This record gives sequence, structure tokens and C-alpha cells, in this order.
Amino acid sequence: MMPDPIGYAAAALSIPLLLILAALGCLILPLFFKQLRGTQGLIALGAVLVCLTFFRRAPAAELSMFSGALLLSPITAYLWVLALAVLALVVVLSIARPAAPEESGGEYYFLLFMATIGLMVLVAAGDLFTVFIALELLSLPVYALAGIRRSKPGIEAAYKYFMLGAFGSGMTVMGIAVLNAIYPELTFTALRVGAPGPLALAGFILVISGFAFKTALVPFHMWVPDAYEGAPTQVSAFMAAAVKTAGVVVLWRLFSLFNGGPVREVFWWLAAVTVVAANLMALAQKGLKRLLAYSSIAHAGYIAVAFFGGRQGFEAVLYYLPVYAMATTGAFSVALLLEKNEKGPLIEDLAGLAKSRPWLAGAMAAFMFSLAGVPPLAGFFAKFYAFAGAVDAGYTRLVVIAIIMSAVSIYYYLKVTVVMYMKPAAAEPSYDAPGMIEAVIFLMAAGVILAGVFSRPLLAMAAEASKWF
Repeated sequence: MMPDPIGYAAAALSIPLLLILAALGCLILPLFFKQLRGTQGLIALGAVLVCLTFFRRAPAAELSMFSGALLLSPITAYLWVLALAVLALVVVLSIARPAAPEESGGEYYFLLFMATIGLMVLVAAGDLFTVFIALELLSLPVYALAGIRRSKPGIEAAYKYFMLGAFGSGMTVMGIAVLNAIYPELTFTALRVGAPGPLALAGFILVISGFAFKTALVPFHMWVPDAYEGAPTQVSAFMAAAVKTAGVVVLWRLFSLFNGGPVREVFWWLAAVTVVAANLMALAQKGLKRLLAYSSIAHAGYIAVAFFGGRQGFEAVLYYLPVYAMATTGAFSVALLLEKNEKGPLIEDLAGLAKSRPWLAGAMAAFMFSLAGVPPLAGFFAKFYAFAGAVDAGYTRLVVIAIIMSAVSIYYYLKVTVVMYMKPAAAEPSYDAPGMIEAVIFLMAAGVILAGVFSRPLLAMAAEASKWF
């Protein structure tokens, strides 16, 4: 029997409300109760775990709220669970290794929660007005999080991210204004009206460009390497695993409005240029966080390739997102464990890791091979399903480009593994390994292995969720 839709809607809306209360609690309570200072992380983690309990049952129907501004459905629940799971992992990492100065701990969790609320509203948005409001609610806290340490690299990262992000937001709002002058309603359903005229096409291209920035498709990727390197490593993981999800979902909504024409051609070139440029630029990277940044850009291109597979392709995207989130969160967790300065470790700093910490080297190798798409890890099946749908739809040339560049990527992923297993450490390494970070790394390594060997359950969940998009 389907749960009561009204009750489910109330339960669903209580999740962002609970996150708001938790964010305010982390920010305000320690000001009045000194004994709570330093416990903001535990408050934040408890709130996220409580929110995850709200997803035990969901109606197999789409609930439209606020005149179509919000759409609650099984796919919303799927994406919200993913966002909250990434948030929980980031909070655990932040408890183990604080990402902000002690005096600003409450601000850090407040910003992290507000960004997550923006992300959740964005993936549930039913019209472009809500999309833009949610985009700003997501973006502004992340700009601040990038520079939360108030160090020179962090401030530089936040400044570059803010300036380029403002440019992307400007394109988005300009495109929405153009479309608002043409269409009486800006719901995604109302925008599905066939071939757009020249002015409407310009509006769509502007909106797509804005979200291509958020997803880090080339040439809108310029902020990613500096932002990921200068931001606290936990924040970099959040940007790579969670913020990208929001951009991908909105881009899919825009892509699915068109059956062909110039917009599909724009997406074709965005995908092709992204996979080529990102993988070639990654070859020269020496810093681990910068390498993961270009890896993130390349995977945005692979996901864009999956768009061309239609419904089958979107099922692959919904499988791809959690698989990618596990691998990239795990890799950033290793970087966090090994970092000795604000820009994170160099790849060479991993030398001798297989001898001193064999289980850690094995986990990192699993993350690298999953991102490279080596079977039987989950990353292989994610790429296989993504590319198979595009081939079935007739986009063989695009898939060939993606496969070739995926083969190129094996070089720089393998370089990390070679350094760990075949190069001796320059000095006897000493690692401060908080148990919580080790637990996150172990959990993510188990995830990329199990989600590959037993891919059917996650793929079935993705297929069921995609029916409601």
C-alpha cells in the first residue's frame, strides 16, 4: 500500500527544515553554552543520520508542491539520500581533521548544511526560478567554504571560484530572463514545446552554459583545479561528489527537452572536448588534489556522454553518480590523511605507502582503478553502462573518443599506484591516522568493490528512480 502522499510530503519537507535547525544550532548554541563548543561536528552528524531515517518508505508517485516549484518523487529520494550520505562522510572527515579554525567551527557546519539544502532543492526543482534560487543557495556557502581556513591558498581559491561562479550565475539568470520573456511558464514540463526559436535557443544556451560551469565541463572548468587544491580537502570532496550531482541533474533536465538540433550538438561538443582536454591536462599534474580535480572534470565529460543514451543513459548516470562519489570521496580521504600542508600531498609523497601502510595503498589503488574503469570495480560498470546507451542510440563516434581518452587516463591513475608500490619512500613516513578517516577509506573501498561485483542492486535502484524523471 502506498504511503500517505501528504504525510510523505510533510516528512520530506521536514528534512531541509531539520538541516536548517541543525545548522543554526551549530552556529548559535555554542555562543550561549560554552560546554557545547567543539561538539558542533557531533551535532551535525546526528542531524544527518536522523534525516536519513526519513527515507524508509516513499510513495511510488510524483508529488508536485508549490505550483510545480518542487517535485518530490522516488528519484528525489534517491538523490537526497546520495547528498546526505556524502554530507555524513564529509562531517566525519571534518570531525577527525577540522577543516576550519577552532573559532569558526560553527560557521563551517552552518555553511556546509546550507549548501546541502541548496543542493537538495536544486535536484527537486520543477521550474527555472526555483533552480536559480537553489543554485545561489548552494553556491554562496561553497564559495565561503573554499576559503574557510583564511589561508593564502584558500582565499585565492575562494576568490577565483567566486569570480568565475558569479560569471556562471550571471549567464544562468540572463538565460532565464530571456526564456521568461518567451514562455508563459518556466516549469520543465512547459518548456518541452518542440524546436525553440532563435531567441529561445539563445536563452537555453545561456542556462546550459551556467550549469556546465557548475558541472565543470570544458571550457567552464577553469575554477576547478585551483578551488580543489586551495580548499580544505573535505570541502574538495564535497564539491567533487555532491555539488557535481546537482549540476548533472539540471543539465539532464535541460538536455531531455530536446530531441535533436543545435542544443544536442552543443552537448556533443561539450562532452567530446571535456573528455579530451581534461585527460590530457591531467597527465602533467604532480599534486594529488589537482590530479583528482582534472579527474573530476573528465568524469563530467563521461557523464555527458551518457546523456545521449536517452532513458538507458540516464539510468547509467544515476548508477554512475554514487559510484563516482565513493571513489572520489575515498581518494580525497587518503589525500586528507597524508596531507602535510594546505595544498595537499604530491603524488610523490605516496612513495613507499605500500610498504608502510599496505591496506591504505590497496584502498587507494582500488579508488584509482575504479576511476580508471578497470573491471571488476564499480567504475568499469559505470562507464560500460554509460557508453553502451550512447552506442545503442547511434553516437558511436562520441563513445570512441571517450573510450580512447579513458584509456589515456589509465596512465595517470596507474602513476599513483606505481609510486605507492614501486618507489621507495625518501624518508621513513609517519602518518597520523585518525580512526574515523580510516573507517571512511575502508567503507569507500568496500563500496567500489561491492558495487562492481554486485552491481545489479544499485543498477536496479537507479532504473526504478529514473522512471520518475
